[in-house]
Amino acid sequence: MTSTPPARVIAAVDGSESSIKALRTAAEYAATLQGELLIITCWKAPDFYTGAIAGDAEIFRTEAAQQQEAAIERAFPGGCPVTATRRITHGRPAPALVAASKNAQLLVLGTRGHGEFAALILGSVSLECLTHAHCPVLTVRVSSQS
Repeated sequence: MTSTPPARVIAAVDGSESSIKALRTAAEYAATLQGELLIITCWKAPDFYTGAIAGDAEIFRTEAAQQQEAAIERAFPGGCPVTATRRITHGRPAPALVAASKNAQLLVLGTRGHGEFAALILGSVSLECLTHAHCPVLTVRVSSQS
């Protein structure tokens, strides 16, 4: 007899208000599905970065980990209500999230993050994930009343 692995809900976190709300929403879905939560934060060195000093890239990874930790603390001051795994991934967010979605029942992310075009209704990462993810995608919007 084979056992079914627990449902996996992915939350994409970049520290924005929208991603904090997405994290809370993803945890609610994971709890409803009696599954696990995978919290993914992606990092990439700025385009102007040349990597002249060996080990400098570790600064960006560490910053992403700290950003993820701060987001989790903001979302769940009393601790995360479901089993959660944290992942810090190098590279552009959309491809990493699309790849991770192969093993998920739901991908939850904010409608837009910290990008330059924050006034857009839907950000480029959200749009790419909605178009290419291997599971359903839920985008969470922060209203002015939230």
